[in-house]
Amino acid sequence: MSDKPLLSFRSIAAPLDVDDAALDAINAKLGVPTMTRPAAPKASVISERPVPAAAAAPAPSPARAPAEKLTIEIPDYLGHAIRQAAVADRKTARHVVMEALKTAGFSIADADLVPDGRRSRGRP
Repeated sequence: MSDKPLLSFRSIAAPLDVDDAALDAINAKLGVPTMTRPAAPKASVISERPVPAAAAAPAPSPARAPAEKLTIEIPDYLGHAIRQAAVADRKTARHVVMEALKTAGFSIADADLVPDGRRSRGRP
C-alpha cells in the first residue's frame, strides 16, 4: 500500500441538449468562423474582363531530375573558395560546383542548374 493520495479529477459535464439550428444562429450572430466554405456568390450583372491564361498563372518551370546526395571531402581552402564564389555571385555552393562540372564536360540539364534552390519552392 502506498501513502500517496489518490488523484482527484474533475468530472466532465454531460453535453448540452441544444438544437443545431440554435447553435448556428448564435455562431452567425457572434461571427464564429465555420469549417465549411460558403456557397459561391451568384453571377453579378457586371461582367469582368477575362484574364488571359498567360497572365493568370506563371509558366511552370521545367521539372528537375531526382536528386542524389554525394558527400565528398575537399580541402578547407577549396570549400571556402566555393562558398565565397557562391556568396559573390548570389548562388548556392551546389550551383557553383555544378557549373564547374558542366564546364569540365559533364552533361547537366539546364533545369537542374538553379542558381538559388530556395526560389524553386514557389517564392518570387
